[in-house]
Amino acid sequence: MADFESRNPFPHDPDNDSNSSPPSLFRDDNPNTVITHAPERRFKLGYWSVMGLVVNRMIGSGIFITPGRVMQGTQSTGATIMFWLAGAIYALAGTHVYIEYGLNVPRGIFDGVEQGVPRSGGDLNYLQYVYTHPAYCKETLLFFGCLFGISFIILGNMAGNAISFAIRILEAANVEVTNGAVRAIAVAASIFACFIHTFSRRGGIWLNNLLAAIKLCILFLIIFSAIVYSAGKFPKSGAIDRGTVVGENLGAPKSFKNASNDANGYAQAFLAIIFAYSGFEQPNYVLGEIGRPHRKYPISMVTSVSLVCLLYLAVNVSYMAVVPKSTQLKNPNVAQSFFELTFGALSQTKKTGSRIFSAFLAISSLGNIIVLTFTAARVKQEIAKEGMIPWPKFFAQNYDFSLGRVLRWARRTETTNRPFQRLLGMRWLAPENHSERTPVGTLLLHLVTCILLLFATYDQQPQDAYSLLTSQSAYVVNGCFGTLLAAGIMYLRLTKKRDWRQKAKKINPVLSVVSAAVYLIGNLFPIIVSWVKPSNALSKKLQWFVLPTVSWCVLAFAGLWWVGLVLVVKRTDRKTNTLFMVRKVPEFESDPPDGGPPVQVHETVYLSRVGKETLSGMGMVETADTEPAVLT
Repeated sequence: MADFESRNPFPHDPDNDSNSSPPSLFRDDNPNTVITHAPERRFKLGYWSVMGLVVNRMIGSGIFITPGRVMQGTQSTGATIMFWLAGAIYALAGTHVYIEYGLNVPRGIFDGVEQGVPRSGGDLNYLQYVYTHPAYCKETLLFFGCLFGISFIILGNMAGNAISFAIRILEAANVEVTNGAVRAIAVAASIFACFIHTFSRRGGIWLNNLLAAIKLCILFLIIFSAIVYSAGKFPKSGAIDRGTVVGENLGAPKSFKNASNDANGYAQAFLAIIFAYSGFEQPNYVLGEIGRPHRKYPISMVTSVSLVCLLYLAVNVSYMAVVPKSTQLKNPNVAQSFFELTFGALSQTKKTGSRIFSAFLAISSLGNIIVLTFTAARVKQEIAKEGMIPWPKFFAQNYDFSLGRVLRWARRTETTNRPFQRLLGMRWLAPENHSERTPVGTLLLHLVTCILLLFATYDQQPQDAYSLLTSQSAYVVNGCFGTLLAAGIMYLRLTKKRDWRQKAKKINPVLSVVSAAVYLIGNLFPIIVSWVKPSNALSKKLQWFVLPTVSWCVLAFAGLWWVGLVLVVKRTDRKTNTLFMVRKVPEFESDPPDGGPPVQVHETVYLSRVGKETLSGMGMVETADTEPAVLT
């Protein structure tokens, strides 16, 4: 067993065995002690499951809805294609940033050597490693960790995609889309996602992988359909000249004609691009659950992100090859127009194409809901371990509500075992194959915040609510915190104090800085330019300043939460003459077992108030005598 050096408030004793017990002031009988275990080796995520996380999260509603929003912002097919190409570069740069963090942060001591140990939590770990101040005290209640944590709890859920799923289900069924029906279906979809990840971790992963495969098939179908359409194999729809469409939309002389000169329009367009390409960071949220992460994680990340980027570019070229520019400007739903001109022309019913489009988009949105529920719950579990929210043990602990528990009960109970004895005796239904603990507390928190957002935006039309919620998530989680992460890599690379070159010696330093710079610029552009008033509002209902204003209000609330939390903790510490400390004691093993790099298999988190006299007696005079600062 080894301690994370960055989390250990006690001096490291080289003569002390790494398997020694923690000091007595950090006891397992502490009511706020949290004990978690990584999944068994056979239950860990493999190549396809990691790729499924990326594919299922990146290919959501964005590739179907975003092209119209980008076109409305640029007013040019050429500029739109260039934005999608820039988005691919942005995504690949961001992937490199996350891989660099994921393989090297946090730091742990294994076999006497400090090295990177992959850990679930994603941005939370990286922000707390780079930005150590302000903080309540060393390694406890860090400001930037709390800023991300509270913001992610508010916005890191499936509310936007749940609304999209509900809209498309109703449209596919050819039923009137009403606000009440949309919210009801969205709530039902959210409950289903949380239930399946609570009841069966393995079942949730299988469903995620299945939906990822279906999404890839849908994108390949769009590309193939565009080729068939351009070859004249689909029936003609209206007076559209197919050769003219390709020339006007993809030809260099005409594709940039009449492009917008509205800065805010371009900002909104690229923010939509960021949303469409977001999701490549999902494996970082669950790194502790990936088998052989030092190998499988980077290979799966690069492969899946590259595949999605190529498909996105091909799909947008397909849209341009079929849908005239005038149609794209009149009807911002470019993907729907594509399906109406292709598959809709095969039927005499006018709504056939749009219903096929809605069905595909519903599947895509459901996949996004499933994957985000799985990964976000793990991030919120890590947030709870930092003591940032009330009842941290409830939210940080894993609980057994699994299918395996039900199967064990069914085998023991005569009324169920007798009629279903053969079924229950199947090897596939062996209880040990389905007995996995899950973060029930944070899944419940995830569901509650989602439902609150669904009804907080009830006065908005469903499509406007979807745009607002997804744009806010992209603005805050991807844009703002992505900026901090990119700046963090540049800081680590350009300063010698943190010795990052030696710690991340397997990463090319030039590629590291270039990727961080590209990711930084890509995130900063929409954050800054979204404050420039547009000449034409992209939504008749939402004012242009609503998105950045509400997003910064969320960040301000998270900052005030930290200030209030620190004041409350400090007041309690003064009354009790104690110091609130968070200590994490992880246990590592080699993966693979024969001399591989370390992975975390177990962790005990102590959220304790320690007497200052006790700390002084242990030689920690400076920590005990130094009053933690509220703002430093």
